[in-house]
This record gives sequence, C-alpha cells and structure tokens, in this order.
Amino acid sequence: MPRTRLVVRQILLTLGSLLTCFVAGGAAGALYSRGLNLIVVVLSTVFILLGLFGMGMVWFIGEDQMDVEPQWIVPMTIASICLLAVAPIGVGLAYLEVFGERVAVVITEDGSGESTPGTYQAVRVATVASGEDVGEMAYKSEHDLQVGDRLEALVDPRGWFLPDTMQSYPPLRNLGYGFTGTGLGLLLLMTVLRTRRDLRRYRLTGTRQR
Repeated sequence: MPRTRLVVRQILLTLGSLLTCFVAGGAAGALYSRGLNLIVVVLSTVFILLGLFGMGMVWFIGEDQMDVEPQWIVPMTIASICLLAVAPIGVGLAYLEVFGERVAVVITEDGSGESTPGTYQAVRVATVASGEDVGEMAYKSEHDLQVGDRLEALVDPRGWFLPDTMQSYPPLRNLGYGFTGTGLGLLLLMTVLRTRRDLRRYRLTGTRQR
C-alpha cells in the first residue's frame, strides 16, 4: 500500500505541475486577447513567470532539500519553458474546440490593407447575427479580403479568447507539436525516474527520504 501511495503521489504532483502550466498559460493567452498594450504585456509576463516557477515548485513539493539537484532542476526548467511556450495559444485553441461556437462573421476592419492572394491577412470581425465585435484574427484567403466580406470562425461565447479561423498554419503547428512533445516527454521521463528512485529507497530504508 505505501508503494502505491508513492506512485500516486508522484502522478498527482506531475498533474498538478501541468495544471499550473495550463492555468498560467491560459491566463496569459486570455490577456493577449484583450489587445497588446503595456499592461497586458506586463501581466502576461508575470503569469508566464509564475507558471515557470510554479511548475517546478509543485513538482518538488515534499522533496528533500538534498534531492533538489541540477539533474532534476535542469530538465524541469526545459520542460516548463517548452510547455509554457505553447500554452498561451494551445490552451485557447483547445478551449475553443470544446466550447467555441462556429458562426458567420463579417470583416469590420482590414488591418493588412491590400494583400497578395494566398497569404494570411489580419482582419477584425464581428458576428453577422448580432454585430458584436469578437476581435482580430489572421485569415488565409485566395483573394484580397475587404471590409464587408463574410467568413466563418470559431468564436468564444464568453469573449475570453480571440476567434479561431479553423485554418492550420503548418510551420507553427509543427513547432507547437515539437515544444509540446519535448516538454511532456521530459516531464514523463522525470516522473518515471523519480518514482523508481522513491520505490527503491522505500524498499531499502522504509522511507522515500534521503
């Protein structure tokens, strides 16, 4: 039974660390949806830093001070940076996939001006049904988008996140997969190694402490 508790303990710490990342990254992403200004940049940076340090602090809860060594700190830092690099965007997209509403929108502002067909164009949109402004998005179109053009977008009914065009941008997507895979892979490896260490110590000494 104690061995089971050791395994469950480590799994919960890892899940808690991931939850810290998602909350901090999601908060930063929601702030960016309000538009870029000094306050947004400062607060978003604060949330990212809190997430960076918070992930490690949660994962090391109950750890003997002598066990908080570079062999754990370095990979934990790398994992945190990788996951927090994609969390502000990834959390928002995941949220929209679950809670977003697919609606018709109309372009109210063309931020890109005259654009080359086949490129991403920055536009501000509002819902066709109510005329409610839902923010900006980058939309890839085969023609130069104009004010008044209608599109389809995934919109957050609560207004926390910017609308999603439901178009994938391969380089950005692949980069996101790379960062996410690296972060989760390191975190999983560290979880397995520390669980194995704790079980070995318990078998030899009857305690997980050093």
